[in-house]
Amino acid sequence: MNRPTIKDVAELAGVSVGTASKVINKKGNVSAKYQLKVDKAIKKLKYYPNEIARGLRSSSTKVIALLLADYTNPFQMMLAKGIESITYNNGYQIIISSTRENSDIEKQYLNMLYQQRVDGVIICTTGKANDAIKRIMESKTPVILVDRPVFEFPIDIVSDNSEVGTSLLVNHLSNLNHERIAIIHGNKKTIHGKLRMKGFLKALQKNDIEISNDLQYDGNFIYEDGIKAVRKFLHLSSPPTAIISSNNNMTAGLMYECNRLGVNIPDELSVVSYGNLEYSWDLIKPRITYVSQSPFSIGEIAANLIFKRLQNEQASQQVHKFLTPEIKVRESTKKYNYKRKEEHK
Repeated sequence: MNRPTIKDVAELAGVSVGTASKVINKKGNVSAKYQLKVDKAIKKLKYYPNEIARGLRSSSTKVIALLLADYTNPFQMMLAKGIESITYNNGYQIIISSTRENSDIEKQYLNMLYQQRVDGVIICTTGKANDAIKRIMESKTPVILVDRPVFEFPIDIVSDNSEVGTSLLVNHLSNLNHERIAIIHGNKKTIHGKLRMKGFLKALQKNDIEISNDLQYDGNFIYEDGIKAVRKFLHLSSPPTAIISSNNNMTAGLMYECNRLGVNIPDELSVVSYGNLEYSWDLIKPRITYVSQSPFSIGEIAANLIFKRLQNEQASQQVHKFLTPEIKVRESTKKYNYKRKEEHK
């Protein structure tokens, strides 16, 4: 069965195509009598406007593209919810794709978006697709970077301050007398991986704590890295007294392995996390000390910003909005007892 057209609606309603168009697009003056006839015809035929054709006429598609790095990550799904809460209220739809942290996939999607008309693009970038991003921007399509800042060219950015976040975790552990502080890095080739590592190293120096390669594990922001890192650290001749995990997924793996090995947290090991798992974190005992992230707020701010750009195409001043993280102290950290350290000598 062919899809019904506006001509079919007009014919069934006994009105002109122009009158049917006015009712469908809610424009112009049409009497209540004819509005009712057109509405009845629409329902009977199950007619839906062709949004692509409508977009070609109005130069607006009412679609925002959202390119995530990994849509199975709880942080990024909450970010998408924040964006959707704004786009929906403005009569827009979002289409979501994932790069799987692969710059080639990101470039491919960006090239597709350049060819297929969307009103705006919000990206969790790998940091290795700058030319493809700039190409979209040159077409006068507004682009916002979320979570992953890039400073090589002028672009709007909304993100947590990753560098500050890891420094807060180091400062907290240092204030509890910890010096053997280990970290499970995320992928250091990614922007946020680099920034979190930078915050960690700078905070160690500021607190006069020795930087040790043995106490650093190069992960990839996945659950299994938390497990592997714990095995590495606890087999050291001088194991850490505290571990920082660079994201929630790795923290979950860390906690699982500590529980399996019978490691008492925080009596034997203090644990802190960059980010949490929302309500699921309350199911893990002890409750984790973590640095807060604001994915929903980032999404809301980014969506509002893209609508601001759509209303004022010539706005030239770039917005760099970095949300300041806060440390939430729970039950997974404890002051380190130096007497215990001396007993192990």
